[in-house]
Amino acid sequence: MGLTTRGKTGAAILAADYILARSILVVTPASGRGVWRRAFPAWQSIPRRVSVIGADAPQPTDVCIVSWGMLDKVVRSIGKRPDLIILDEDHEASNPDAKRTQHVYGAPVDDGAEMLTARAIIQPGDRVWHLSGSPFPHDLSNGWARLRASFPDLLEARRGWPDVTRFNDFRDRYCRMGRKKLPNGERIPVVLGGRNEAELRQRIDGTFLRRTQKDVSIQPPRCETLPLVVDAAERERFAATPREREILAAAASGKTYDLEMELGPLWRQTGVVKARAVVEAIKEQFHLGLEKVVLAYWHRDVGDILEEGLKSFGLIRLDGSTSPADRESCEKRFRAPSNRIFLGQIKSAGEAIDLSPADEMWLVEYALSPRLMEQVSKRIVNIDKPRNCFVRVVTIDQSIDNKIAERLLDLWKSINGVVG
Repeated sequence: MGLTTRGKTGAAILAADYILARSILVVTPASGRGVWRRAFPAWQSIPRRVSVIGADAPQPTDVCIVSWGMLDKVVRSIGKRPDLIILDEDHEASNPDAKRTQHVYGAPVDDGAEMLTARAIIQPGDRVWHLSGSPFPHDLSNGWARLRASFPDLLEARRGWPDVTRFNDFRDRYCRMGRKKLPNGERIPVVLGGRNEAELRQRIDGTFLRRTQKDVSIQPPRCETLPLVVDAAERERFAATPREREILAAAASGKTYDLEMELGPLWRQTGVVKARAVVEAIKEQFHLGLEKVVLAYWHRDVGDILEEGLKSFGLIRLDGSTSPADRESCEKRFRAPSNRIFLGQIKSAGEAIDLSPADEMWLVEYALSPRLMEQVSKRIVNIDKPRNCFVRVVTIDQSIDNKIAERLLDLWKSINGVVG
């Protein structure tokens, strides 16, 4: 069974009560461990003892919560098979070649024709719920591992569709492929976009429950680019680059690592230029009536520029060094009228936090993964907020920065064509 929803923690616990699941394993991002620990007593009607693996002393427990980064401790912490396994943000295990994915689902043999599951977290016959707001984080091939583990029959030949049990067959069927030339002359396949999306949507129909923001009267944020004009000398630095073709190909394929390697220091330098321009633009927007805003960034030095330039407006900053207790404090403090700016590192502020006091978010730097941009953008909306929200992706006008953003948004549209 798959369960794809926003506000999914409480819904999953209520559903676990409904099926009378007492012993539960929850795999979640590190920042989500405290959220799940608080949520079980708040939502459950079946009394369960809850512990966090790696943080609490070993003890008999009904619910074990573990972070994706500590999966190696799961096997020796569970005495028997749980009634239910919940994979929160299961897109963390979407690359079949990654150790994390194999630790959860098993190692593929013959490109996935067979799976070695003896040492995997999930065993055949387990009840598993896959929770994600971004089931295809980079491209449609990211759905193969989930389907191979929980719905292998759907990958077989049926209804005139070909057998896509093997990973490369699945990717070739549902992804538009290209070739990338490496420095050594070797050419490797890269994903440029999606194909046969309608067929894939039909193939997986009925395997997941999707609660959209519209279903619960939440208006999704309106997204648009915000090209900032900088002086000619600054713009010239980013107007073109000798490796522009490779950079745009990596952006189109959604390969985060490749894109980061191709961009190199250009990504950070671009962020620094945008941060300086954003400082002046935000000051102007406050003068024109903007009440609160979330500024999302990637690089620490970009955050430093934003903090130094805007701290007089009441600024709260959250990044990877923020403790779980301070995260909760940041959220509460942002509700105070005197604190008008929430400055958040994209990955750190992308989950387990409510930033809905702001109606507007600026992505001062885009993430190189469409999933991360989507995830952080949803922090400014919730069910109690009828107002429209806006997410503005800051770019440098007339530069490669604009082109990269367009490639990432094209990939995002392909993903939304399948999940709706």
